[in-house]
Amino acid sequence: MKQRHSMTQRRIWAVLATSAMVGGLSACAGDPTPTDTTTGDTGSNGAQVTSLTVWDYFAHLDSNSHLAALYNTCGDQLGITIQRTADGAVNDNLLQAASGGNTPDLVILDNPNIAEFAEIGLLVPNSVSGLDASGQSDNILAAAQVGGETYGASIGANTLALFYNTEMLAAAGVEPPTNWDELRAAVAATTQGDVYGIGFSAIAGEEASFQFEPFLWGSGAALEKLDSPQSVEALQLWTDWIANGQASRANLNANQQEIRDQFTSGNAAMMVNGTWQLNPVNESGIPYAVVPVPARNGGPAPSPLGGEFIQVVTGDDATVKAAGEFAQCLVDPANLDAWIAAQSYISPYPESAAAQAAANPALVPWVEAIGAAKGRTSDLGSAYPGVSNALSTAIQEALSGVKTPEEALTDAQASAG
Repeated sequence: MKQRHSMTQRRIWAVLATSAMVGGLSACAGDPTPTDTTTGDTGSNGAQVTSLTVWDYFAHLDSNSHLAALYNTCGDQLGITIQRTADGAVNDNLLQAASGGNTPDLVILDNPNIAEFAEIGLLVPNSVSGLDASGQSDNILAAAQVGGETYGASIGANTLALFYNTEMLAAAGVEPPTNWDELRAAVAATTQGDVYGIGFSAIAGEEASFQFEPFLWGSGAALEKLDSPQSVEALQLWTDWIANGQASRANLNANQQEIRDQFTSGNAAMMVNGTWQLNPVNESGIPYAVVPVPARNGGPAPSPLGGEFIQVVTGDDATVKAAGEFAQCLVDPANLDAWIAAQSYISPYPESAAAQAAANPALVPWVEAIGAAKGRTSDLGSAYPGVSNALSTAIQEALSGVKTPEEALTDAQASAG
């Protein structure tokens, strides 16, 4: 493992030397050196592993959260002390730490980032760590498969759909839309006074790309060719809504939580948003229902798969083994279900997801949507983040009027290579 680790460091140094993220990286603490343990796994210094470091980006979740409880449950079961570091910049921190050989033992990654870190040798495949994720849905695991190996396991899945205010649509005399013509008509009919017909997040970065992908894929376009006529038509749809005052210009700077607030305050008749918003939307008391984001010619548009994976990070044999055991405990449905419920996620295990839908009929459309969701890296692998960044830039340029949708997407395709 020593030799493999040095090769990983060389790959990381190369990434850091060329990455645009370098200037924003910050050093992170977290020493994975093993100490005495009750697990019997022996580290490179001859001692046993009793402590594991775990990094995640859920900085808003404190020591009283369901995530902390999940960590503690598995730590207690295995007799391992868990040292958690939560930071929204976990990807940047992980690269920086890897360049100095100071990585955590485990990390929770958003699924589009897995391919990038796996390809540079920072993550341990399940065939080496011993982690068994075979019971999870194939389309969910596809987001973590690189070069014939599976990396990590899902801790919950989510995707996007169209929320609509049932009273507003009824008052406007329109049905929930099932294609783009019906969607245009519904947006126009429900735009009244200070109420916008639709809300969506177009904030710079992955959120905008994530929210736009059902429209891009629903048009028949693909991420491999951002400047296709279908892609242009999809971006024109969003651009027209902003230009016509049917969607708020503030959407260019609004994240998904702010779009939720726009909807729950009654200032948007519909919104594009995800499963994780169900709890706050329910608490708001607003009358609503959910349907799939419609494809241009009808039927559900493919929606991007969201959700995180627990990953074992490259290290010595004993630490990798202990980390694999911890990850296995973490994704055991008996332990994972409380976290999934707290996050309004859908279980990656088909039987557990079916049980969620049976217990709460409101989750039925979400379970169906997850079953058809598409991984963002399925077609592009580690090239996805660059393409997503180019797409996000095009969305900002078109919606702000700096460029036409065609110009913005032509430049995006050139930028993405």
